[in-house]
Amino acid sequence: DNVFMEQSKGYDNKELHVGDIVRFHSPYPDEDPDTIFIVLWSYYDPEGKSSRAEVVKFDPVLKHYPVIQKWFIRDLERVPKVSPELLRQIALFMKSKLGNAIISKLIV
Repeated sequence: DNVFMEQSKGYDNKELHVGDIVRFHSPYPDEDPDTIFIVLWSYYDPEGKSSRAEVVKFDPVLKHYPVIQKWFIRDLERVPKVSPELLRQIALFMKSKLGNAIISKLIV
């Protein structure tokens, strides 16, 4: 358990905020390592065990409702470099695909 705690300190996942762009830092073999998510909500457990974030999967060619999931924050990290083009695509995605329910969460 301590080994895990040591490892998890290396990932940039402290204080995730609404709108942060994250990914799995250690995706499973069946997961696409390039999949990114936009944080909608985060909860930090004082014990640190079940801190989690509600995220929407970024999918520029989404044909149906967006996929919203809850993941453990310890499994996520901020995407270190986001190109201006990707930021533009994400902004369009958030505006066009998600409807008012999610957008209202993002307006602070």
